[in-house]
Amino acid sequence: MTNNLPPISAAYRSKLISAITSISVFFLVYFILILISLLLIFLLGYGALQIVRLHSNYFTIAIALGLVSVGLVVFYYLIKFIFKKSNYSNKHLIEVKRKNQPEFFSMIDEMVKETAVKQPGKVFLSSEVNASVSYSSAFWSMFFPVRKNITIGMGLINTTTVGELKTVLAHEFGHFSQRSMKIGGYVNQAEKIIFDTVYNNRDFENSLKYGSGHWIYQLSAWISIAFINAFQYILKIFSDFLFKNNASLRREMEFHADSVATYVTNPKEQVSALLRLSLSDTAFNSSVIFYAESKQAYLPENLFENQTAMMKILSERNNYPYENNLPKVDPEDLTRYNKSKIEIDDPWSFHPENDRRIEMILKNKTKNIPENNELAKNIIRGFDEVCKALTKKHLTMCEIESTGEIISGNEKFVQLYNETYPYKKISSAFNGYYEHHNPVLENIEDLTGTPASTETYDFFNDENLSLVYEKAGVRNDLYTLEYLAANSRTVKTFKCNGRLYKTNEARILIPRFTKNLEELNSRLAENDKKIFTYYYRKADANDKETLVAKYKKFALLDHEFDVFQNSISNFIPHLQFISVTLPVEEIRKHRAVLLRNEKPFKEILRKFIEESGYQELITPEDQQVIKEFIRSEYIYFNNDRYIQPEIDAVINLVNKYQEILNTTYTDYKEELLDFQTRLDQAS
Repeated sequence: MTNNLPPISAAYRSKLISAITSISVFFLVYFILILISLLLIFLLGYGALQIVRLHSNYFTIAIALGLVSVGLVVFYYLIKFIFKKSNYSNKHLIEVKRKNQPEFFSMIDEMVKETAVKQPGKVFLSSEVNASVSYSSAFWSMFFPVRKNITIGMGLINTTTVGELKTVLAHEFGHFSQRSMKIGGYVNQAEKIIFDTVYNNRDFENSLKYGSGHWIYQLSAWISIAFINAFQYILKIFSDFLFKNNASLRREMEFHADSVATYVTNPKEQVSALLRLSLSDTAFNSSVIFYAESKQAYLPENLFENQTAMMKILSERNNYPYENNLPKVDPEDLTRYNKSKIEIDDPWSFHPENDRRIEMILKNKTKNIPENNELAKNIIRGFDEVCKALTKKHLTMCEIESTGEIISGNEKFVQLYNETYPYKKISSAFNGYYEHHNPVLENIEDLTGTPASTETYDFFNDENLSLVYEKAGVRNDLYTLEYLAANSRTVKTFKCNGRLYKTNEARILIPRFTKNLEELNSRLAENDKKIFTYYYRKADANDKETLVAKYKKFALLDHEFDVFQNSISNFIPHLQFISVTLPVEEIRKHRAVLLRNEKPFKEILRKFIEESGYQELITPEDQQVIKEFIRSEYIYFNNDRYIQPEIDAVINLVNKYQEILNTTYTDYKEELLDFQTRLDQAS
């Protein structure tokens, strides 16, 4: 059976060679540095001995000890990572045994047999929406064989079928079969070395600088630090090279593990599990965030029960149908809102993009075993009790205290969630056209005399909806191209419509994308004019006047929105110093800048509540909050300390201002669209 499993690809082999080369070069350089430090110990020790022999007294002995300490300190700097204790704990996991979960282990046995790998050393359940292979990362694991463990997230089990869970297990066991996983162990140790010697060395250096006492030992410490800085520079040169090659290999390892999973299961269930993964993760995290932001007012009895409810809420909001009691996410849903034509490979990413994985999965060889649409949670004995135990562990890990009302069941959870995070969806009558597009028309009176079209025309069809998403994609691509043109050294190459370009060619594409954006704006504007004319002809005399007024008002709000949003964006940077520890003099300088910029900010706030189109839409309570800030004379910092009530007041004001701006704009947009809907229904 082993011989029938998919072989590694040529790309995998190439990446593996590159990874092995980079690891070998790194450890060779590291070994040379250790030899240099040992040579340093020998030379400085020999010099110290000669000094003492020449003339032995307190002064020469102190110099001798200082010289020896330089070599010893540099050597210890290079190997101190070995003595670091790992902070990793598996307290957030539950280890499961065969005798307690025979059905689950039966599935594991089946996948072990199909993928021709050794049984995992241990099997754990976690709260995550994920599955992973792990093994000891201790220093000595580079030289001795270790058993691989597997961790399966209950958040994953809770949102897959038995067949889909098998594909996930097969993928993880596909990693088991990869000898190149051993390379990961060496990379892990290299990362530890780099982190501990290059990025986590400040405490060590400070202890040398300020803990030396006698001036001779202080001088020795500074000499040691000079050597350490030189070694850091050398190690840092090789870190990017090492990490990029490892990330590239890891992506190929994912493709190969996918090919193993496809072969021993089937591509349909593999793809469906992969497509639902993001939704499952969002549902679980949204549940956790709800409880975290309740400030201990509520606590979950079973987070995974809430995850199921959140899946239902999110599916209704995104129009995902249900199949086999789980949301069905189509490949098109991944790209529905993303019409970008620019692709930039992330050299640091360990996982390929899902669309690329799906493309490869559908090409893989497969046995195409029959589907199993039973819910995966049914094979876990005592599922609810295990979920409750993992919920407690997850709350502890997230530092959410065990106080507040316990929420049992989903009815109360759904009610509280919808009250806390109300969702406003634009009327379905518009097919999502206005979800990411605003009905802004200038010179609206010019359209009132335009005769209505007699042709049958669907203003909100999929073709016009696609224009909205294409516009968003082109606009984002323009931002990307402008960034690449201004920062040509950020990445070397990018793809546009599948063609490879050098980064310095980004500027060539900008006019083409600018013209495309203008064309899309023109086509959407033409459609918006037809929409207005259609509703205007449907309205009676009073409604005609109301419709025109609402379009004019919304155009004004849209124009002013950018002005007020910019005022927030420009003011916020002047508050950032508050969240950073700084010397008193630095704080006073930043405060002076803040106070200078506060005056124009208050003037814009005054226009917002007294002169703008938003004026009559802002509640008296919100107006009062803004007026109080305008009248304030905060100084924020005095007598070498912050005035916390004033700091809290300005931060709350900025947040409130942003909330009022967003809510008022959105509410008026909905009011306009609801009016159009009523005109349609009245006819």
